[in-house]
Amino acid sequence: MSSDKPNIKKPFFSSRSISRDLTASLVVIVLVVATTMGGYIYWQQGKEMWETAEEKGEDTITSVAEILAVPIWNLDYDNARLIGSVYTHDDMVQGIRIYGSRNEVVFAHEKFSGSQADFSKVRSIVFEGRTIGRAEIDFTLARDKKRLDEQMLVSTLIIVVAISVILAITGLLLRVFLNKPLQVLQQGIARVAKGDFSYEFGEVYHAELLEIAKRFRRMSAEIEAREKKLQAMNKTLQEAEEKYRGIFENAIEGIFQATPDGVLRRANPAMARIFGYESLDEFLSNVRSLGSRIMVNPDHMQAFYEQVRERGEVKRFEAEYYRRDGKTIWGSLNARAIYNDVGEFTFIEGILEDITDRKKAEQDLADLNRHLEQLVRERTEDLVNKAQELEDANQRLRELDEMKSAFLSSVSHELRTPLTSILGFSKLLHKEFAKNFVPLAADSKSLTKKGDRIQENLSIISHEGERLTRLINDVLDLNKIESGRMGWRDERLDMAEIVNVATNAVAGMFADNPNLELVTEVDQGLPIVIADPDRMQQILINLLNNAAKFTNTGQVSVKAFPRFGQIRVEVADTGVGIQPEDQAQIFEKFHQTRSDTMEDKPKGTGLGLTICREIIEHYGGRIWVESEVGVGSTFIFTLPSAS
Repeated sequence: MSSDKPNIKKPFFSSRSISRDLTASLVVIVLVVATTMGGYIYWQQGKEMWETAEEKGEDTITSVAEILAVPIWNLDYDNARLIGSVYTHDDMVQGIRIYGSRNEVVFAHEKFSGSQADFSKVRSIVFEGRTIGRAEIDFTLARDKKRLDEQMLVSTLIIVVAISVILAITGLLLRVFLNKPLQVLQQGIARVAKGDFSYEFGEVYHAELLEIAKRFRRMSAEIEAREKKLQAMNKTLQEAEEKYRGIFENAIEGIFQATPDGVLRRANPAMARIFGYESLDEFLSNVRSLGSRIMVNPDHMQAFYEQVRERGEVKRFEAEYYRRDGKTIWGSLNARAIYNDVGEFTFIEGILEDITDRKKAEQDLADLNRHLEQLVRERTEDLVNKAQELEDANQRLRELDEMKSAFLSSVSHELRTPLTSILGFSKLLHKEFAKNFVPLAADSKSLTKKGDRIQENLSIISHEGERLTRLINDVLDLNKIESGRMGWRDERLDMAEIVNVATNAVAGMFADNPNLELVTEVDQGLPIVIADPDRMQQILINLLNNAAKFTNTGQVSVKAFPRFGQIRVEVADTGVGIQPEDQAQIFEKFHQTRSDTMEDKPKGTGLGLTICREIIEHYGGRIWVESEVGVGSTFIFTLPSAS
């Protein structure tokens, strides 16, 4: 063990004044307190200024975004610019920018102040849950900062004046209350230094100085008490040494002490056990050094000695050692350099831990990691190959989709010609048969029955031919829309006229069912819509046909009214309704609900609602269904009005 040599430093000044030190300390304390309080107040006011500015900025940007929602939605950019210009008069607003739905600049204004904005706020302009633009505002706190700096300057001046006053008053008081008592105390201490412990310091009346005198008189008694304490401490140290010896002898790690060049001086029994020796004496007699005899690689030990000399300690120095039986082990060495009183490197103290099992586990883990890395590389190569295969398959699918579109277009046109002939001749046969054959078979019951069956079969041919024609037309329309080859004949439309034409077209279906009523509610002065009139009629007729098909009694209503710059059309019925699981897929191709497949209802193509959705979305609208089983269904679509 080594003891540190005390390093006593002399003061910079051999003689110092208590009054000056107290005055300086008081000034420093007042200055630190005043500066801390001033700084805290400045920080607090600055924080409040920022919080207030943040709240005002948040309120401003929220207000701007809410106010601009309707003008931006209606593309009323003049009104949006007017709103933006109003907010430029705010002292906090340094710049404001308003963007439309296509990120175009609607309004922008910047104030030149010679400095950058302190913070900015950005808020999306949302209308009915849809983001239609954004607003950006830059805020400056220049005026508030200037006012805060002026307040801080005034506070600093007040602090300087206060310190000056305190300095003057303190100096005066110290001269009166401190210097004279200290002179009396100095005389008393000189007497005590000569051995006169009976000096009573009669001229001193201050409690602090009287306490010093009492302590001098108790000095001899305290010296005796300290001697007894030293004896007790010595006993405690002996007990601690015995305890350390027990730890040293019974530790499971090897503990050793060696010279700077590695010669072993001391070691514990655990050190001998680690290297395979039965006793400590046998170990010390055979292993005299930490060098070449027990090190697998002696060069590592030289690196260990260099680190101890340079750094003074070494932690977790791992190396491989030979045991007595020739086997190798791994050890982790922690050591430190011990110096004598004059600072010379005298010996090394260290602890050696057997980490063979841990090294084996690390090696096993490294082997496992290499194996896993190999598997990952192989799997990555497989994934890259699969990705390439998927890309090739995707390219092939695109080619097949183009071929499908061309095939559908060609086949559909090719089917129309014979189908038209089939429909024409079936109707002609039905007419000629009814005109020429039926009268001849009126006298024969069997011929009449056969004639009715033939007429029924001809009607089936005509009905299924017409259904096939509708399917071909729907497939062609959907294919044209999906491939972008649909010819849109857009024009300015009055939705009221479209509703009127569509209801007249399906009036016959409602006339056949006296228990079903068609009701129309169209607001006057609907906004103009730019769209293809045939496609709009196609949507309404399809929805009305579906409503009439699945409503036996009650009514089917058509409503059209403006809403938030759009036209909203609703087709509602009191029919069987749609199951909840079908509502999410009802607009998919060839999807038919449970009601669609009822035996007593005519089958559809499964493409009508898909075509409706494609047409509506082409014009920037939206279509959806709201339904309850047993109550009815309402199909709703919206279209943007013409600006």
